[in-house]
Amino acid sequence: MAESLSIGLRGGTAVARVDAAGFVHRDGRKFGRRSTELGWWVAADDRWHDPREEPSRRQRLVDGTPVVETKIAVPGGDVVQRAFMVADHGGCVVMEISNESAAAVVVAVPTSGLSTDATAAPSEPRGIELPRDVRVFPLAHRSTVRFAWAPSRGAGGGVDALAGAAQVVRGWLAASERASRVSIDAQLLVAARSRLLLATSGEVDDLLQLDAARGVLAIAERVRMGEPAAPHVEQIADAVRRLLRKPNARWASRALVMAARTLAIANEPLAGSDVAAAWAGVVAGGTLGASDTSNAVETGSEVDTASAVTTVALAEDALVRAASAYAGELFATGIAASWRGINFEAHGVPAGPQHTVSLAVRWHGENAALLWEVDGPPGLQLRAPRVDASFVGSSQRGEALLRVGA
Repeated sequence: MAESLSIGLRGGTAVARVDAAGFVHRDGRKFGRRSTELGWWVAADDRWHDPREEPSRRQRLVDGTPVVETKIAVPGGDVVQRAFMVADHGGCVVMEISNESAAAVVVAVPTSGLSTDATAAPSEPRGIELPRDVRVFPLAHRSTVRFAWAPSRGAGGGVDALAGAAQVVRGWLAASERASRVSIDAQLLVAARSRLLLATSGEVDDLLQLDAARGVLAIAERVRMGEPAAPHVEQIADAVRRLLRKPNARWASRALVMAARTLAIANEPLAGSDVAAAWAGVVAGGTLGASDTSNAVETGSEVDTASAVTTVALAEDALVRAASAYAGELFATGIAASWRGINFEAHGVPAGPQHTVSLAVRWHGENAALLWEVDGPPGLQLRAPRVDASFVGSSQRGEALLRVGA
């Protein structure tokens, strides 16, 4: 797992980091004061539990969203902490701590800037060395307590009106599914899209200058998830000019397709049509570079936005790829071994400047029953040469048996 995970709001307007122990780190420079660390500790029947030292500690992103769940074991079960941010008061950090053990526990958190409806114990923590502002709160069996810290003083208040972890998760999932909904490896796709929404406009601009294709894809993905398209028209137009000078660049084909789609959303139909025609021309001329056929997400020195773009592009291209203005290729890298025998579906995957494809696969032994539906003008032809070279789908919707094992 990474050393820390991001939580925050769309557009990077408020972002914090959650370390491997579930401690939240805020950059205080944005609020005119020093950086802050928001920790949590648990006292159970046996002893105090410091999450930084607990071998039982487990952590995950809930459904791939920027809601970080950290669990530690105590006698009789787990104590579960979920850290996330909500937009109230300029971006509150929220911790929900649930006692899933068989006995009552006590939790301790910092109280500087804290809002909570829980009642602190009258005595200070004993038996453990903690920061001076930490106080303890009893937490009964099978109950949950919520704590919130606003970015500025005087912005506190009750926490009942704040969104809970489940509601925040649903919001991030809805944003991802607005772009497309894919049932297989869904959490990887949600996590990548969440990282793109957490990126600042400056980070996206930097990526656009460094890599025109992936910069366009980052903008297009954010637009698919609800960001306005109109402010990006000039950026996209400039990136398209750069791409057409180097059409063999990695992800150039997908970027041109998504640029055309984004310009159409921005109420620039003529510009969108021009980009679509330019893309079709370079496809017909054979000057576009080969599409990426790797199955691995890039890591290492890449910034998060670039890696997230790659993850989304690989996930959707593995299902549907735009081959020409009236041809789409299904399963362009084949059907991965990990997908065999698993029923899956996808909805709203781009198949060109004017088309999207929804599909479902149901397995019959080694062969796959494919159901598809095309959204867009009639005439898009679907093929799957890496799976079943005999398959041709020419109707807007239909079904066929792909002979995967042949």
